[in-house]
Amino acid sequence: MTCSLASEGCAQPAKAAQEAAEAIGWRVQIIDGKDTADTQNAAVQQALALGPDGIITFAINPTAIQGSLELARSQAVKVIASSATESDLVDFSNIPSLQTWVDSGSLLADYAIVKTEGDVKALVLHDTGFDVLEPQHQAFIDRLDECDTCEILEDQNFTFADLATSVPRLVQQMAQRHPDFNTFYIDYDYAVPSVLQGLRAIGAEGKIVLGSDGTSAAIQLIRDGGGQSATTAYALAWIGWADIDAMNRIFAGESPDPATEVLTRKLIDQQVALDQNIDGLWNGDVDFEAAYLKMWGWSSDPQTAPAFDASSTGPVDSRRRRCGDGDTPVRMRLLCRPGPGRNCVRLRSGRAAGT
Repeated sequence: MTCSLASEGCAQPAKAAQEAAEAIGWRVQIIDGKDTADTQNAAVQQALALGPDGIITFAINPTAIQGSLELARSQAVKVIASSATESDLVDFSNIPSLQTWVDSGSLLADYAIVKTEGDVKALVLHDTGFDVLEPQHQAFIDRLDECDTCEILEDQNFTFADLATSVPRLVQQMAQRHPDFNTFYIDYDYAVPSVLQGLRAIGAEGKIVLGSDGTSAAIQLIRDGGGQSATTAYALAWIGWADIDAMNRIFAGESPDPATEVLTRKLIDQQVALDQNIDGLWNGDVDFEAAYLKMWGWSSDPQTAPAFDASSTGPVDSRRRRCGDGDTPVRMRLLCRPGPGRNCVRLRSGRAAGT
């Protein structure tokens, strides 16, 4: 269940989790939380009506849907709150970890310090609707406080619902009150276009504009010099795969903690994006999908792909087919369960693909 399918930073991990779960034979349905606590509570109720074994929420504060989560617990439904603060209301909520959120804010502050040669004059906008963003926001402020020649000129709050309406105007007002600012921080990439809209309206361009998440739109803006200077990116799909790993561990009666230990952040500016050819979503610099599938019981031959027999019979789903002796070559790598009539999942461009 996503905070909102409209936001790629929220939707992409959910879609990746669906991909990962279906690759190992689970049945999955994505439900849109549609931005507000009321619609997110309704989404949990809708999910519970389907009789699930588990629910994963993305970027939704557990306290905002407490009643629904208590109902889920009473029905023995396992719940992971991904991209949320730690909470006793759910079975796990440390994906990504607190430390990676702190690192994200510190990295953005370090970037601004370097780019301004220690003369940061920052305007800050913080979304109070996502508790998990507070450590990042605070880390940005704390790191700038350590810089004797840096200054936070103004720190204001907003909510997701304000983005299309009041945020551009608020950005204009902040910039007009502090015409000497050189850096603008906002918590996540989806909000950056609203910042750029406000700055362009008053001719305050050419500033350092910072966001976080690593959405494809943000990376395109950064590559093209379109107004955003840098982002601290997660491999958004990796979050979804890590969530499925955590849920799998919970179902097995194991600790889900190892599922979060591998996730990292990467600071991406124009030079990094161009030099490392990051175009679209950052993939984490590793083939994490193949690693997860292998850990979950698949095997891989890195040299050749086995033949793929599309005419094979037997019960299969939309993501698994038989590896046989057919004469149709596969133009991508296959990962297969060992044994006679092996079940296979195809990986294409670093993503598990259906057929």
